[in-house]
Amino acid sequence: MKSIAILFLSALPLFALSQAESEIQVYSSPITPKNVTFIELHSNYTFKGIDGLAVPSSARYLNESFEFTHGFGGNFELGFYVFGAFVPGNGYQYFGSHIRPRFTVPDTWKWPLGASLSVEFGFERHNAGEDYVWDGEIRPIIDKNFGAWYFAFNPNMDFVISGNDKHLGITPQWKTVYTIQQKVGVGFEYYGTLGTFKKILPGDLQEHLLGPMVDIYSIKDWEFNSGFLLGLTSNSNRYIFKLILGHRFSKK
Repeated sequence: MKSIAILFLSALPLFALSQAESEIQVYSSPITPKNVTFIELHSNYTFKGIDGLAVPSSARYLNESFEFTHGFGGNFELGFYVFGAFVPGNGYQYFGSHIRPRFTVPDTWKWPLGASLSVEFGFERHNAGEDYVWDGEIRPIIDKNFGAWYFAFNPNMDFVISGNDKHLGITPQWKTVYTIQQKVGVGFEYYGTLGTFKKILPGDLQEHLLGPMVDIYSIKDWEFNSGFLLGLTSNSNRYIFKLILGHRFSKK
């Protein structure tokens, strides 16, 4: 997660946003099975952005982005993103695209934790008036079930390799869920932006988002994840609603 802090971050090497990310999701370690295609719609709306915005309504983006993932077997999947948003006063605009190969640790390794590695890369702009940059993320994924409890940690790293904001950032994420009768999961998700590997930001300039979420598992071949994130610092978007709807298509 990232945010624009125009008043006091312009000299820092961390690129930031005034509206929600195109994709707000904590990954689990299992990948898409062979010959299965998974299509997701990521919808995120910022009700209130960071403190100090000259035009508060400028943060009220409705991000609508698509993710297409196909499983190839051999513990490998490939994803493709189309990022876009309804921009206040300017309608829907295309924001860029990424590809995302992901590998998971085979069950035969008998690791005590679920583990996989996702790498995204492509071009993107985070606001309507900006130029595209080449960017992406490196996302290790670790998770574990303990009875009805599920825990996932993504020690994520975002990077930008073109433009004026080249960096390798520290953006950790985690998720805790309690599952009720294997049908509904309720819990919390967290998203942070701590700075870069060259410069950790002071606490009030970091972004920390935390909020309740719900997963629905009972509808066959469908994914439903939703939550409401609250910003914990003045440089965090204050209120963000997120919704992920997905459907699996199997090759006959």
